[in-house]
Amino acid sequence: MATHKGAHGRFAVAMICVLWFSTGYGQITHPPQVGIGAAYVCATAQTAGGSDWCAGHEVPESKCTICNPELIPQFKASGDWCAGHGLPESVCPPCNPTPSADAPAPPADWCAGHEVPESMCTICNPELIPQFKASGDWCAGHGLPESVCPPCNPTPSADAPAPPADWCAGHEVPESMCTICNPELIPQFKASGDWCAGHGLPESVCPPCNPAPTTGGAAAQVADWCAGHAVPESMCTLCNPELIPQFKASGDWCPEHQLPESVCPTCNPGALSPEVQAAQIESRIVRFNHPGIEKSAGIETVHIAPGQAVQSLEVPARIAFDSDRTADIRAIIPGIVREVTVELGAHVAQGDPLFELASTRVSEMQAHLRSAQERVRLARAELKRERALNQRKVSADWELETAESEFASATADLAAAEESLRMAGASSDNTSGRYQLRAPIGGTLVRRPAVLGQLATEEHSLGTIVDTSSMWVTCDVPDHQAAQLGRGDVVSVTLPGEEGTFIQGEISWISSEVDPRTRTVAVRADVPNPEGRLKANQFVTARIAIGRGSGFEVPRDAVQRVGDSEVVFVRSQPGVYEPRIVTRHGGGNRVHVKGRLTEGDAVVTTGAVLLRTEIMPGSIGAGCCEVEPRTSAQEDP
Repeated sequence: MATHKGAHGRFAVAMICVLWFSTGYGQITHPPQVGIGAAYVCATAQTAGGSDWCAGHEVPESKCTICNPELIPQFKASGDWCAGHGLPESVCPPCNPTPSADAPAPPADWCAGHEVPESMCTICNPELIPQFKASGDWCAGHGLPESVCPPCNPTPSADAPAPPADWCAGHEVPESMCTICNPELIPQFKASGDWCAGHGLPESVCPPCNPAPTTGGAAAQVADWCAGHAVPESMCTLCNPELIPQFKASGDWCPEHQLPESVCPTCNPGALSPEVQAAQIESRIVRFNHPGIEKSAGIETVHIAPGQAVQSLEVPARIAFDSDRTADIRAIIPGIVREVTVELGAHVAQGDPLFELASTRVSEMQAHLRSAQERVRLARAELKRERALNQRKVSADWELETAESEFASATADLAAAEESLRMAGASSDNTSGRYQLRAPIGGTLVRRPAVLGQLATEEHSLGTIVDTSSMWVTCDVPDHQAAQLGRGDVVSVTLPGEEGTFIQGEISWISSEVDPRTRTVAVRADVPNPEGRLKANQFVTARIAIGRGSGFEVPRDAVQRVGDSEVVFVRSQPGVYEPRIVTRHGGGNRVHVKGRLTEGDAVVTTGAVLLRTEIMPGSIGAGCCEVEPRTSAQEDP
């Protein structure tokens, strides 16, 4: 490692030399001057390294392409070229550092700078990339052939078991499913719905989302557990300092906390699965050092009794307007907006005027109405005259029939003209060419993109009215839990910043399909909103009641979160408290819990936060008590 760092450091100095000469400030043909030491190193590189030696770049002078860039083409042509460092590959110090006298010689085909065979180093030889991509031997994550990629395929120790053939050690997933190394696989996993967008891996093998169970299960890991330091006993270097050298030698070491890096609870709090973490929490007890300390800590308990707990399903949800209570305002007849009569956010009643528009088509329709009215007047007079003449036998019957037909046609034309103006919202009493758009429903004007002078057509919305007295809450329910729900089930919505306060509604619709991306089912509830507290596009938490079950009622403060688990503390004897994993239902000041509890247990209320601090991984605690492993004598009967 020292050789590597030195080579890179000297390489950086050499690059300064190149920059010096390229700017024209240093000339090799002139004697070096004081203050240009970097240039002096390059210009007078005849040192103890030999007459043919560039000390500035630690390569033979006859091969130094930094001092002699005119040599570059011939080395590239011969294939002796490191594109990563701009030097001939055969003498590149970072890729081929000079070994110490007692060090074993590296293989001839080896790039020490990137720890891969030289013939497969695509960083030094980028021209090799296409052939490895074409053969499918390519790690897009690290820019190296997959078969020799050090992060994905680290060299195992001599006594380590061989990994599976289909395994990407760098990302801890099967190689055939590693979308980080093989991004071309992404579309097929997305199409099948097996995709974790959060980590960019197939959901079925995503290590953070689906950690693989450890051989032997949680119980086996708990047996091998140091409760005092929250690490496996077989890896606890604080209790067993003789283990330190082997972990240091393997590189698995956290010098800050004096523990193996792989299990250090401070550096890797999520190294263990939730099931194992939960089992390990219950494997410990908290013991006060002195009865007086317990009293001064103000620990208070309550004796629990069985009760009925409302079981609920907690899911994320989003709020939207009720589409059945929403109206979009558009102009049936194109026109220019001449007047806006309501402000954004105003409450309107059905029939209230919203916008006034001027339209040449409306003006034409009004003119046609006047023409139809005049035609009806003339047709009525002609019909009256023909009837009088026909009664006196002065005119023929066909002339009367013609007058009657003309009157009927004129009347129908007038009715159509009046209806067209009514539908457009225009008045038949004026000839201004203006008409009004009125509110089709009562509600709040939540959007108003219309402005004065705008050309309004049926393609552009002028405003949106919504009756916000009721809103839709759409919940994303995991597909395996959706079968427990039905129409009419109660949904309680908790707004951000208003924990403990609920707004209730009922399920009105359950989707018939599963979202292929999230594997959830959309469940919609109608929730009353008389005070307007629910806002569209707001993200909330929803609890859906799915039945009742047995449990224990405890104060909300008694339940504490430790890692991914919720716990209560039970006073087993004076000064001794045991954490118990529980499942919480409901909200408010008192909640129902289920877990390894019995009637009459003394559950801590005041002081639970102090006990939680003591058992948290990596916590130094308050110094008033000790965390110990549970003994067989303390096991539950």
